[in-house]
Amino acid sequence: MDGPSPDCPKTPHRTARPTLTDAQQQQILEAASRRVTAAVYGRPRESVRACLGEIAETLVYGAFVTLKRDGRLRSCCGHITETVRLADALDVAADRAATDDPRFPPIMPSELQQLEMDVWVLWGPENVEERGEGRIKAVTIGRHGVQIARGHNRGLLLPGVAMEHGFDAKTFLEQVCLKAGLPRNAWKEDDVRLRVFEGNSIHGCLKVACDEARPPAVAGGFYPGEPAELQQALDTIFATAEPAIPPEEWAAVMAPHAGWIYSGRLAAAVYRRVKFPSQIVVLCPKHRPHGARWAVAPHQRWLFPGGQMASDPDLAHQLCATITGLEMDAVAHQQEHAIEVQLPLLARVAPESKVVGIVVGDASLPELLCFGTAMAMVLRELPERPLIVISSDMNHFANDEATRRLDRLALQAIASLNPERVYETVRANRISMCGMAPCVATMEALRWMGGLNRCEQVGYATSADAGGSTDRVVGYAGLLFR
Repeated sequence: MDGPSPDCPKTPHRTARPTLTDAQQQQILEAASRRVTAAVYGRPRESVRACLGEIAETLVYGAFVTLKRDGRLRSCCGHITETVRLADALDVAADRAATDDPRFPPIMPSELQQLEMDVWVLWGPENVEERGEGRIKAVTIGRHGVQIARGHNRGLLLPGVAMEHGFDAKTFLEQVCLKAGLPRNAWKEDDVRLRVFEGNSIHGCLKVACDEARPPAVAGGFYPGEPAELQQALDTIFATAEPAIPPEEWAAVMAPHAGWIYSGRLAAAVYRRVKFPSQIVVLCPKHRPHGARWAVAPHQRWLFPGGQMASDPDLAHQLCATITGLEMDAVAHQQEHAIEVQLPLLARVAPESKVVGIVVGDASLPELLCFGTAMAMVLRELPERPLIVISSDMNHFANDEATRRLDRLALQAIASLNPERVYETVRANRISMCGMAPCVATMEALRWMGGLNRCEQVGYATSADAGGSTDRVVGYAGLLFR
């Protein structure tokens, strides 16, 4: 809880302590959270002024934002001047704490859910006129922060530092000297300017300000971008899919996620076989480098042209809290297509179901088995078991004959109901099945929940079947598990 400070002028303007209600303090905490989140994500940064309301114009000495992770300092930066409006000080402090503390790397999006935050509102600067040892009496522990300056050497410690570390006034003065790069006892010297100030800390978890809805990223590419065209495409896809069998309850399915012209009918054929529960958990591979390796989408809703599906934030948080390494992270989902292309199809057959989306990046076999076990611990305790959707294509970019041969190996491994065999087969034969990790994790979860007893293949195709070249194809499979 420290940071840079300006020089100490001879006659500071003594700002009064701001009177803040509990509700206003929460406004400050939320405003700082929003500004930190925007800075971390690289979004346009709107001033906290609107969020603060009438207290935005309150004159203060400054503000600091302190971020901690697991009880350890992660960043602390602020902005102070003789008088400054609270909104202006908080804008600067939040931005700097997010990206510009020179002692630490910038805050990453994947860290935000793990951070605690203190917002310090400062007032009442007063130069210490005493000299030598008499300066000790000017510092009241629990009330004062201290600033020191000599030449280009300057340092500041917030009021909470002394309380946190059990400093007495003398030790506090020694520590601010060291912070400024001065000798420990420099505070006694006449050419060293010393100032005290007061402050109030507002503590809480950083409230991640995520967009409420995840907007479509690949509409107009993987599937139609206009609402009317999309609905017409859905009509055609479902009308030309495999003849419908009365839907039944299944524990999990695997559906392809390529452009609809290649794999839409097969995905629709899979979904037509399912009696959907009220919750769906979609696991997909990580095609983009951005964001956390394992990321559950924090949004409230999923959008696509002309429609939407609800998410289930409560279930998302339960999974995130239980699965080691899984993080609430919107960045990993921003450009990921493998869940998005499923949404209009799911909305057609299960419009009332809620969808939790999880990106599962590459991992070792033990990691994936642990993922599946932890996921099962959450899902098996729910009143109704969610459907798990494995969003995956099969082998990529070999010729048609080689792709079909490699995909047979992978599908035989999946049909054996042995997730370890799936992992080993795909790795040993260099099968570029993009959703292998989601598949292995899902199969392990099903095994723990007693739902890995049968695998039925709905269909198989390659992109060549849709008129693509036979020289370089992608394979697609539709599977049902229970």
